Amino acid sequence: MRTFYLFEIKKDILKRYKNNYDSLYSILESIYHNKDVILCYEIFNTIVNPLYRDKISNDIKKKNLCDENYICYNYTHSINNYYLDEYSKMIINNTYIKINSNKNNPSFLNDISNKKNIFVCDFEHHDYFLLDALH
Repeated sequence: MRTFYLFEIKKDILKRYKNNYDSLYSILESIYHNKDVILCYEIFNTIVNPLYRDKISNDIKKKNLCDENYICYNYTHSINNYYLDEYSKMIINNTYIKINSNKNNPSFLNDISNKKNIFVCDFEHHDYFLLDALH
């Protein structure tokens, strides 16, 4: 099972770390593991843009509504596709999107691929990539 965290990185930060995504990942990973909420909140806000979760959620619904394997409740979207052997659950928050999936490339990544500056992190497996680079 993989857990992906998707962040919309500010343009100036993305330009600064363009040739060194390792450092950007390290910063986000340190925030993920840190317990000092106030310090992490300030650093996080300088790196990440807030998400328009209503718009993102509605876009995901429109793309998947006709799919019989798709379920949505508020900001939680699920795909349970027995034919492709995929179970993915996506939760859209105000500052990040969390995807739990049994796949390395969950279907929801394709649904979000039109958004710019999305940085995907899997902190458990130390994996990260820019979503634009996936397509």
